[in-house]
Amino acid sequence: MAPSDELREGVAAANELYWGSERSVNQIAEELDLSKSVLYGMITPLPLGLACPECAEEVVSPNRTARDRGVLKCLACEWEGPEAETAPLGGADPTPSVPAERRGMRLMSRIDAARARTMAGGALLGAAVGLAWVLWARRR
Repeated sequence: MAPSDELREGVAAANELYWGSERSVNQIAEELDLSKSVLYGMITPLPLGLACPECAEEVVSPNRTARDRGVLKCLACEWEGPEAETAPLGGADPTPSVPAERRGMRLMSRIDAARARTMAGGALLGAAVGLAWVLWARRR
C-alpha cells in the first residue's frame, strides 16, 4: 500500500471515529496512536447538506462541540449561526428563513466594523503624529 493510501485511510478512520462515536479525543488519539494535535489536524468539518443564508454555500459543523451546541459555520463567507437560518442545499430559495432585507447584513456589519476600526486607528495615528509635531515644535 502506498503511503498516500495509508494516509487517506488514516484520515478516514480518524474522521469516522471522531464524528461517528462518543469517544473522547484522548481515547481516539490513543486508539490511533496519534497525538491530540495530529488528530485535530486530520479532522475535517462535517458537511450538513444545508445552505448558508449569506452565500448559499454548504455549511458545516467545524467540530463536535459546535455540532452539539447547534452552531453551524460557512467556510466560504465565515457565517456562523443556528440551523434555523439555513435551508436545504440546492433548494429554490437557499435563504427562506432570513428576510431578504436582512440577507448580507452580517457581512456588511463586519465590513462596517472593520472600516470603523480602520478609521479610528487612522484618527489615533493622526492625533499622535500631531501631538509629536507640536511637542517637537515647542522644543525649538
